[in-house]
Amino acid sequence: MPISFKKFVSSFFTDTFLTYSTVKVIQVPNTLVASIYRIIQFIIIAYIALYIVWYKKGYQQFQEPRGTSIIKVKGITKVTGNNTNQYLSENTGYLWDTAEYQLPPLENNAFFIATRQIVTNDQTERNCDSAIEDKLFCKNNTDCLQGQQTPNTFGYFTGYCVNSSRNSSLKVCEINAWCPEELTNSVEYIADMNDIQNFTVYLKTMVTFTLFNINMRNVRDDTNFSCRYNKETDSRCPIIRIGDILNSLNTSQTALLHEGGLIEIRQDWTCNFDFHHDKCYPTLTFSLLQSGDDKQSPGVNYRAAQKYRMNDTDFRALSKIYGLRFVLAISGKGGQFDIVNLFVAIGSGIGFMVIADIVCDTIFMYFHKARKQYREGKFNTCEIKAKTARSDKETKFRMICEEAYESTSKDRF
Repeated sequence: MPISFKKFVSSFFTDTFLTYSTVKVIQVPNTLVASIYRIIQFIIIAYIALYIVWYKKGYQQFQEPRGTSIIKVKGITKVTGNNTNQYLSENTGYLWDTAEYQLPPLENNAFFIATRQIVTNDQTERNCDSAIEDKLFCKNNTDCLQGQQTPNTFGYFTGYCVNSSRNSSLKVCEINAWCPEELTNSVEYIADMNDIQNFTVYLKTMVTFTLFNINMRNVRDDTNFSCRYNKETDSRCPIIRIGDILNSLNTSQTALLHEGGLIEIRQDWTCNFDFHHDKCYPTLTFSLLQSGDDKQSPGVNYRAAQKYRMNDTDFRALSKIYGLRFVLAISGKGGQFDIVNLFVAIGSGIGFMVIADIVCDTIFMYFHKARKQYREGKFNTCEIKAKTARSDKETKFRMICEEAYESTSKDRF
């Protein structure tokens, strides 16, 4: 007879919620396999305790820091000025202090030190011959397309081919731009390399770990401001010599100071807040992101102009500035004890314990001389046979389960 729905629901509820089930355990007295089993278990427990919990600090909750820095650069350098047009043999000496070489004076977590400048003074908007360096040579006016921008986007072609003011034997296209054009009548200023290496940068960094409500600074009450940063002897000093940064980079310093470059200063705040957070200081690393001797687009440079008006005429001084741009990056993580993370770390490691069972089962089932007996003791063979009654055509099922051993006995090999 078909089972009633009510009986089915009752049976399902009883078997699911009111019945406890467990796996069948087979004990196999075998010293070798048992030793392998315990060794694997010990290795897994050691892995959980030493690596997951202790080394990886699985018992802690982590957060990355957020912060910013106040940066001050100090130093003075001698500067030589060369006229790029006349190429004077005698150099003119100048002096640069912080106000002249730190351009722009304020950036967000970054600073710039100018090492070379090309200055073109008294520019006005008018027509003039293009610079020889532009290579806009021509034979007649048809070579200069009127109204078109020059390739360097300094101005527009007027449509005339004229003699160069720097070399009358050459003909170049006339342009409408700020004249004289850059490099036509400019002065190049080059800072002294030795002086730049003695510049110092002061980094005052403030970071916060909002998850733990902890605020920190790299400058403390006991900071000695006469110190100089040294990775080995004084890694907590907030004052860094520029020469020490450049010496740590694997690049040509001459090319770097001549063409400019991009350098990253990374502060790593890795802190354990289970102990006093005042013991946590950042570690510094320096990386070169853009060198001065790259084959394609070397160095770092930009242009800036200062306008002024004189005798009802607008003038400007154009500067092309090469230099070292330093970018400060803040990274790391802070950790503090958290009971939930500890249980999660232990629980994830316990899952590896099944490896010991898999290894030992594999040995017994496929390699041990008594593997046949082990299989008979581990598995039950159940056959389901169907028998049809001719009288009422009802199907009856009979299950025959052959057990190798009684469930109350212990299997021995």
